[in-house]
Amino acid sequence: MSHGLTVLVADDNTDLLETFAQILQRSGFLVETAASGVSAIDKCQKRRFDVALMDIVMPGMNGVEASRKIKEMHPGLVIILMTGYSDEALLKTARDEGVQYIVHKPIKIDRLIELIHKAAGNRSVLLIDDDGDINEALEEPSPINNRSHHDS
Repeated sequence: MSHGLTVLVADDNTDLLETFAQILQRSGFLVETAASGVSAIDKCQKRRFDVALMDIVMPGMNGVEASRKIKEMHPGLVIILMTGYSDEALLKTARDEGVQYIVHKPIKIDRLIELIHKAAGNRSVLLIDDDGDINEALEEPSPINNRSHHDS
C-alpha cells in the first residue's frame, strides 16, 4: 500500500493521463491530474504533493518549464519527468534544475510505482533531540539527486 502518498500526474495525452491516474489510485496513491504544465502549476499552488509525475513534451509550457516554476514554490517536491524523446539538452536542463528522476516512455507500471515509492522515501526529515547519540545513530546520508532511469 502507498500510505496516502499524493501524486500529481501531468500529461497532455488525456488517455494516458486517465490510465496513469486509475492505475496509481488502484495502487493506493492519492492522485490529482493536470492536462498541461500551467494546470500542474495551478494545482501545486493549491495543494502540496509528495511526488509530481510530469510529461516533458506538452503544448504551451513543457514539463521542464513547469517543474522549474513548481520547484520555486515547493523546493522539496520530488519531480519525475517522463519523455518519449531523447532531447539531451532539455534533459540536462531538467537535471540541472533539480529534477531527480527522468523516465523514458513506454514506462513499465510496476517500475513506475517502485520509483514513486523510492522518490517519496528520499525526502528529507528534520530530527530534533537533545541526546546527541540518538541524533547521530538515526542520521542517514543524503540521497544523491539527478538520477536518470531508462525503461524499455
